[in-house]
Amino acid sequence: MALKPVHYRVVGQDDYMLDIRVEASGAYRIDCGDHSSHKPRRGQLTVAEQARLQALIEALGEPCEHPAPEGASGFVAELRVGSAPDVGSYRFWEGALEQAPDLHALVRALEVI
Repeated sequence: MALKPVHYRVVGQDDYMLDIRVEASGAYRIDCGDHSSHKPRRGQLTVAEQARLQALIEALGEPCEHPAPEGASGFVAELRVGSAPDVGSYRFWEGALEQAPDLHALVRALEVI
């Protein structure tokens, strides 16, 4: 089975931003920033990395939202999986990841690319 495209975006405090895109081919691009600008990183996932990522994608539950509780601060993220017209969208506050182990596993795998 081919890798489903993934787009993971986090916006946080103090101009922090992380944007990870993985294409169906396994090519990826990572943009991140804070008080300084960083050049985008590009690369190609190995076949094993693609297979691991696809297994984590397949383990995801239904698209859902995990909003931040009132008064909470921190990072809000969105994960989009698939391509049009079949795209699953997950919006969540990073503090809620412990409540969604399937989502947590995929997010952490993306963050270590």
